[in-house]
Amino acid sequence: MDKKQAKAIDERSLELPPEAARRLGLSAGARLEVVVKRGRIEILPDIHSLSRVYIEPTSRCNLTCRTCIQRTWDEPQGDMAPAVFDRLLKDLRRFPHLESVMLGGFGEPTAHPELLRMVSALKATGVRVEMVTNGTLLDAKMADGLLAAGLDRLWISFDGADELNFERNRQGARFREVVENIKPLRGKLELGIAFVVSRANFADLKNLGWLAKKTGAAFVSVSNVIPYAPEMERQMVCSLALRLGSMARERGGAEVDLPRIDLNDSTRETLWRLAVGNESLSLMGTPLGARVDECRFIRERCSFIRWDGKVAPCMALLHSHVVHFHGAERRNKSHSFGDLAKRGFWEIWTSKEYSLFREKVSEFNFSPCHVCGGCGFSGDNAEDCGGNVFPETCGGCLWAQGIIQCP
Repeated sequence: MDKKQAKAIDERSLELPPEAARRLGLSAGARLEVVVKRGRIEILPDIHSLSRVYIEPTSRCNLTCRTCIQRTWDEPQGDMAPAVFDRLLKDLRRFPHLESVMLGGFGEPTAHPELLRMVSALKATGVRVEMVTNGTLLDAKMADGLLAAGLDRLWISFDGADELNFERNRQGARFREVVENIKPLRGKLELGIAFVVSRANFADLKNLGWLAKKTGAAFVSVSNVIPYAPEMERQMVCSLALRLGSMARERGGAEVDLPRIDLNDSTRETLWRLAVGNESLSLMGTPLGARVDECRFIRERCSFIRWDGKVAPCMALLHSHVVHFHGAERRNKSHSFGDLAKRGFWEIWTSKEYSLFREKVSEFNFSPCHVCGGCGFSGDNAEDCGGNVFPETCGGCLWAQGIIQCP
């Protein structure tokens, strides 16, 4: 933990260390949200100060994974054009609080013929550059190129901790081959594992430590599977969790604060019963439950650039797709606040339309479609029963309920 001190200028003004000010997105007129809960004070950054950009170099992929949402798509496939990337690159330098860029999305970045140029050019702007990959195209030339380009962190998708589960979920990939492809990168850049969990591979969670050691990964990000079909909904391990956010808001539930307790055969049953259905648990004042009914992408000041230059506010609106929960289908339409082929990224981000969207979503006053999922409004994201209209209809967003997460 890196501790710094803030100096009080007077009873209402603070002088912050430069790093803290940058991470809070401080500039003239910035508005910070102050949250006071259970004796803790949390200061949240200005949501209008861009901190992280996700770039989708391509929507193409060389695999046909059974857990991939592309199975619901009816969209053209393609690569980001050099002119679109170069225009974006020029504008990124205008954002004073930009910290990192993630090359990912719903395609395989290493399939883009100019990926290495992208990484090198992004690093030249002074930001951290990360990438997520399935690892199958990560040959010696690509690995050396990523190191030379200055990639900071590489996330590798593993949907199984052994050959059987990995190759069952990731059609076209070979477990041993991917592990071998990673070896030349160990100790030379940060490595992470992106793991999609389902009933079929849930037991593999206990082997994530072993997998991290085998691959040299220092980080593991676990997400539930996106239920793009009834079969995938049946594979989810979070049916109760989908409802917990609304249950936790009901009055009358006690907040339980635990000390550190051994987890063993004598304590396991009691702790399990205490945790089931209770999102108000904390450990020495630190909440254990997921943050729900909020957009992580808004809170973390992100924006998404699709392969064709369309600018989306989040992963859920990057591409049109279908999800299933509570036995019902929900059709989610994508949304863009602008096209880089027509307008600059700075102009799009600072536009009134995009700014008002961030304000509205940060309040998250939406109907809980993820809970009921059975009225005439829940079949798509066009409108909800609270009077909200597209694209501000985030009540059915699984990312906002802590079900799906991206590295």
